[in-house]
Amino acid sequence: MSTPRRSAALLLLFGAAVLPGCAARNYTHYLIEPAPSVNPALIEEEGTQLRPMAFGSTTYMRVSWNDGTTITEVEIPLLASGQRVVVEHTAGATGVETIPASRLMPPAPTLADGTLDKAYRDRGLKVNADAPAVSLSAGRTQMLSALAAGNYQLALEWCELLLARYPSHPETLRAKGSILLLLGEREEAIETWEAVEEIETDPVVRTKLEELHLQDKR
Repeated sequence: MSTPRRSAALLLLFGAAVLPGCAARNYTHYLIEPAPSVNPALIEEEGTQLRPMAFGSTTYMRVSWNDGTTITEVEIPLLASGQRVVVEHTAGATGVETIPASRLMPPAPTLADGTLDKAYRDRGLKVNADAPAVSLSAGRTQMLSALAAGNYQLALEWCELLLARYPSHPETLRAKGSILLLLGEREEAIETWEAVEEIETDPVVRTKLEELHLQDKR
């Protein structure tokens, strides 16, 4: 992408923020040359809501990409002028302000994760579309590795990363309860296990809950 085109694309993506003083004139007027033509049939409708996707819009399309190293997410305003927007996905310095990454990078889903994702959805369980897509299999592997190394806090972080996307995932919730108990967070472990029992009951968890409740009565 040449420098002029890159600048135009960045202006298109962030034009509303870059040109705060242009509220009286829609920012697309300054970005598209030649300016988009107005259909004569719409001239008489000035001031109405009949042109939701022309001359700027509050309608946008969210585009996200996760390659396992960098997460890119942008909101592109939808226009009717047919312009082309190119989004560069790179971890390099582009001059665009970025959000600092969290400690853990969500591993990108693989083809095998598609089956796991479908099985989860088919059960009617909630998927948080606002959270980054994540590989259930790779995330679980990382969690087990942290457990084997005795790093319970890191294992819990991997659980939370998976649950951000799949908040009702039974296996991950059961693992979270076990890790919380290892960390000495007894009450939180009980709450987590009781929550997952409402989603899917498990005899081992049920027995452990009975033991914990029995201890409370002593």
